[in-house]
Order: sequence, then structure tokens, then C-alpha cells
Amino acid sequence: MIQRKVQKATRPTPAAHRPHSALALAALAVMTVAVTAGCNGDSLQSSDPAGIVVEGWIDSGRFPVVTLTRPIVVTGKYQSLEQLESYLVRWARVTVSDGEREVVLTGHKDKFYYPPYVYTTTEMRGEPGKTYRLTVDCTDGTHAEAVTTIPQPATIDSFRIAGTATSDTLRQLYAYINDPRTEDRKYKLFTHVLGAPYGYRSAYLGLTRTDLLPPSGEISVNRGRLYSAQHFTPYFTTGSSVVVKLAHIGDDAYRYWRAFEDMADLSRNPLFPVTNNLEGNVKGGLGYWFGYGATYYRVTIK
Repeated sequence: MIQRKVQKATRPTPAAHRPHSALALAALAVMTVAVTAGCNGDSLQSSDPAGIVVEGWIDSGRFPVVTLTRPIVVTGKYQSLEQLESYLVRWARVTVSDGEREVVLTGHKDKFYYPPYVYTTTEMRGEPGKTYRLTVDCTDGTHAEAVTTIPQPATIDSFRIAGTATSDTLRQLYAYINDPRTEDRKYKLFTHVLGAPYGYRSAYLGLTRTDLLPPSGEISVNRGRLYSAQHFTPYFTTGSSVVVKLAHIGDDAYRYWRAFEDMADLSRNPLFPVTNNLEGNVKGGLGYWFGYGATYYRVTIK
């Protein structure tokens, strides 16, 4: 059992900082529901989608990021999974306001995200305690908006790396959250293995609350699950470098991620099909816009 002080991450390179989650989680969650309910070989059931799916977040000290897609509706019509890119929304007007000024986000293709198209700006960084309003206006008249507040950043005191019973080259990573226990705080973990595609992913079972933490503050830090992968391990390979993102989140984000983790587990069980969209905080669309009180740490797995 190895105990080591945390290595606070230097500012990640552009490739390392770009999420998915990056899975584009709100969009992927809706897509996963459709794929799970309507798969047939390499095809999925679909119809002409209406509405908008928003996945957006603004971290403390970082720029806002938004991805937009059309939802996939499960019907009797099929199309190839390779055609999912056709659901990207590329020509929307996306703005973020902090109550004092409003900035327009620029859309561009980015292979480090999935879906590989994002809206962002370098003219605004998230500040803890501030409230941010996102508005989305599409060329077809679709309008969506959401409001979020960035909590104070959460911190990790140290990491522990432990061996696993099944492999000599895999390791379990643990983090020790160093936050006041007098407050009701909620946390979400994201991880990125440097060199792996899609940047940060939602850490498997990486959601907790203050009242669920043991006295030591220990929480397992697992790999993010790429839901198209056939095989998955929550452990990290020796020699790899992992960037851990710990986010202090609000109640709406906690509800979303709790439902997302349940959906991710149940969608793989044919006896418990997932038929409902995830409940986000976007008015006029599906998905979410969340503020994260985030800190980043880089750990070398030994």
C-alpha cells in the first residue's frame, strides 16, 4: 500500500484538458438510451429528431464548454451508428452571461470531445460564487436556456495507490477529500489517462456526498467508462499518468449524475431497460448546464 502526497496538476495541455467527459454526457446518455432500447447489429432505431440536447459546464478558473446535438428518438427506422455525427448542431448562437456581461461562444470541430464539435470562448472564466446563464438559439427557432452557480472548489489532500488481486500491472487509486464535514457537500470525479482519447470521462462510481464519506475522507478513483467499449476495468495501468478532476457540485448536478450512473448500470441489464431521459436543468431542451468548483491533480501510477 503506497501513501503519497497529492501532486497538484499543472495546467493540462489542451489535449489533456478536453473532456468526454470527453464523453459528451448528456447527449451520450440520451443516445445510450436509444441504442440500448433499439440496437440491431451496428444500427440503431431512429426518427427525425426534434428539440435540442445540451451538455455544458463551466469550471472554476476555466472556460465554458458546450456541446449541442439533436435527440435520437426510438422508432422502427434504422440508421448506422457511424451517422451519429449528423445529429450535431453546428450553427447555433450560444451565449453565456455572468450578470455583468455576455459573451458569444464560438463553435468549432474538436476531435478530443465526443461528439467532436464544441462551443467555447476564451473571454470568460468561471468564478466560484458567480451565477452563469446559458442561452442557445438554433436556426430552426429552437430556444433553450439554463442557469447554474459555481460552488467553492473542492480539494484533495493526498492519494493512495494499492495493488489489485487480479493483476500485477493494474492499480486501484484512492483520493482523500480535504473539505469541511460541517457542510452538506456533493462531489463528482472525472479522470483522464494522458494519451487516451476523448479527454476527461465521468469516473465510474465517482459520485459521493459529505455524509457518505468515511472519517478519513477516502473515495475510490476509477477510470471513466467508454460506453461503446466491450470490456472495462476501473483500475489504472502501472506507468500511466492520470489527471483527476474533483468537482464540488450543486443539488441539480448531483441528481443528474446520480441518475446517469443508475442509467449506465441498468442499461446493460436486459431485464431493466432504460426508457426515460435523464432529468437535467435545461429549459426548452434536454441535458444540463452545470457549474463545477473544480480542482485538478496529476498522479503517476506506480
